[in-house]
Amino acid sequence: MNLILFYISFAIGSLAGSSFLYSLVIFSQTLSAMKGFSGLVFFFLFLPFPIIFLYTGYLLDRYSKKWILLSFQSIHTVVSFLIVLFLEDLILHPNYLLILAFLNGIGLTTVLPGRMSILRDIAHTHRVVFHTILGNLLTIFCFGMSPLLVGAIKESGSFKNLFFTLGCMHLVSVSSALFLKVDVVKSEIKKWNYSEVLHFLREDRVSRQVLYVSILSMLALGPIQVLLPKYVKETLALGELARGTVLVAFGPGLFIGGVLTIIFHHLENKGKFLLGFLFLSSILFLGIVPFFLASVTSIFLFLFGVSGGVISSLMPALLQKRSDDQIRGRLLSLYTVCFQFTPAVSGLGSAFLGDLIGIPNAFLSLGIFFAFLSFFSYFLYSELRES
Repeated sequence: MNLILFYISFAIGSLAGSSFLYSLVIFSQTLSAMKGFSGLVFFFLFLPFPIIFLYTGYLLDRYSKKWILLSFQSIHTVVSFLIVLFLEDLILHPNYLLILAFLNGIGLTTVLPGRMSILRDIAHTHRVVFHTILGNLLTIFCFGMSPLLVGAIKESGSFKNLFFTLGCMHLVSVSSALFLKVDVVKSEIKKWNYSEVLHFLREDRVSRQVLYVSILSMLALGPIQVLLPKYVKETLALGELARGTVLVAFGPGLFIGGVLTIIFHHLENKGKFLLGFLFLSSILFLGIVPFFLASVTSIFLFLFGVSGGVISSLMPALLQKRSDDQIRGRLLSLYTVCFQFTPAVSGLGSAFLGDLIGIPNAFLSLGIFFAFLSFFSYFLYSELRES
């Protein structure tokens, strides 16, 4: 029962969190603000990651995981309701949205690792790997379904109704987690030292190259999350529900890519597969926009999602395999920063580029750039390719 309650809280909270990110981006695109404002909002959502990631693992290791998780997820709840209360003021003064985006980002830094940490305490020891994989797949699924949920709510309601619904979902998730029974483990950790991780990365070229690939692979996600919703609405002239239906194709693709990685996890040369799918994803990225057809956009977005699901599953698997127990948590925390913050930077840049040369031209330019980087990475990262 404890595990079922955890997954109920996990699913509702993940869906609400992913939907909030998407909602904030499309809301910011309706405001009369500076050029590239939606990219700036997206950037502020993830800005807390490089600032406080050093302390995330420390808090979860040193104090009660349950109450740390509840505290940080409560930030999501508060921010959602603040937008509802001050929506008219935000329309008149859009810059205040950056503050709320940053506050939500603070919660974001700890909620996902907090859920995964609690999962290790709730699941039976011999089932931890299975439930970790299941948790990752659930996160991917909720991320993919968020455009459809937002489109359905927004089609028949206002932004105020949308953010109120998301706030209520967070409230239900937090309330469910209150009843979780989590063993409190006393820890003697006094500081969160990353010098061992940096030493390991200097010595292990493969792990270092995996982190480089995590940055390269996530560059494409910024334009997908910032520019693509605007392209589907303005260029393809689709309504909210239709827009969500087009964009939701990304989620099942990610999910299937993750499942395929699990099925074929025993295959050797994972590094070669990783670099190969990195190049494939850049080619698929080039096909998302130029045909100006919603059906074609969905197909390429789905295939791009499959390749992205394989990449995002292979990277932590390689890091898990090569790192020792003593540094694994900190190494994966550093990987999470690369994984989460890179789309924020590329989303900011792509928003300005889209306003400057148009969204189709921006996608074409960025796609060629990604293909160039991924092609040369295949030959440059020889240690990873042979791992």
